[in-house]
Amino acid sequence: MKKAINLLMLLLLYVVAASAQKYDVKCLRGDSVAVYDVVETIRSEDTYYSKGEKLVFYLHDGDQVEGVDKFYYKGVIDTGGSIGYAVIQKDGKKYCTLSENLVFSKDNPEGVEDKVLTKSDELAHTIQGRIFNSIIPYIIIALLFLGVMVLNILAMRSKKIRSIAVVAIPACIMVGTLLEIWAYSVLGTNCFWWCDKNRYGFFGSLLRIVPFGLIVFYQVMSIKFYEPVILGEAFDGDVHDGISVKPALISILAALPVVIVSALIFEFLGLSGWVESLLILVSLLLALGIGVFLSLKRNIELMKSKKLGLLLTLFTIVYILGCIVAVWGLIVVIFKLIIQILIVGVIIGFVLYAMPEPKGGGGGNVTYRTVYYDEDRKAHDSAYARDKANEKIAEREAGKIN
Repeated sequence: MKKAINLLMLLLLYVVAASAQKYDVKCLRGDSVAVYDVVETIRSEDTYYSKGEKLVFYLHDGDQVEGVDKFYYKGVIDTGGSIGYAVIQKDGKKYCTLSENLVFSKDNPEGVEDKVLTKSDELAHTIQGRIFNSIIPYIIIALLFLGVMVLNILAMRSKKIRSIAVVAIPACIMVGTLLEIWAYSVLGTNCFWWCDKNRYGFFGSLLRIVPFGLIVFYQVMSIKFYEPVILGEAFDGDVHDGISVKPALISILAALPVVIVSALIFEFLGLSGWVESLLILVSLLLALGIGVFLSLKRNIELMKSKKLGLLLTLFTIVYILGCIVAVWGLIVVIFKLIIQILIVGVIIGFVLYAMPEPKGGGGGNVTYRTVYYDEDRKAHDSAYARDKANEKIAEREAGKIN
């Protein structure tokens, strides 16, 4: 009797665990999400899904769907995170929709495990995730750098504005770059969703990348434009007399390779545990410290003040990190477009290569000749000649049978 009860309990647990997961629709942007048909392929008893092109219907906030599986759209060629799609079931049919717009429903029985959503999907619905999945932070960043541009121009024309710009320009740059770093730390390269071709198509993405590229260019150059403001008329544009950025930049870029090489060396030497961790940390601090120290030393000499030199160096570090995030994001979104351009180019090239070479007469006029083939694969100049040849072939074949 006891064994029977245990078996029954195990069966019930299995049924609960095997039951379909329920998901509530919670739109990240707007109040509805598109649902597409799904292509289901079975290979070696495994089921694979891919997104269809047909938009079937829309789901709205508060709707509930049954989750079946998950797949990634074009995950092989896309860089910086692929778009996840959830396979859902409605009225006995399977469809797919963006998994980022779903949350695991509280209506699921205890014991049912989520097999559709990833940590990235769950993170999207946290406070931070919803902030950076809206367009507002990115508009703020663009306005901050636009403000920096205006202040730079006005500061060169008015000493009164220049005294304000000395503080306001680095403040705007720091707020903008800190927002970029924060967005990247929360969403990774998914923080550039607003210019993703998989969401907005090729031309929609291109229209967003152009202003993005201009802002990134100005962000990279902003510290150079700031030098005449902070240093005044005495600054003659000589790079050696300006704000020291290069040593700190080299150190920050070299930090990761130094850590990797150090870890490999210590592993080869047989070091492990806290000793290895301590030595790797020392390597990291040395890699960062040398360049930052050189920049700090030069900035103190430039500003003739330890306090101002330190503040300027801290500003340059934040500026460098923001530039790295922005440039990397621009590379990612451009790379995605280049891949698509290359694919289209290869297809066009193949079609042009495969087309028969036209034959024409003199004078630059090109004429095209249609060729008709009979049953014996012999060429004829007209359909009439081909049909006559086919009649003879038919008669010949009939004679053979008789």
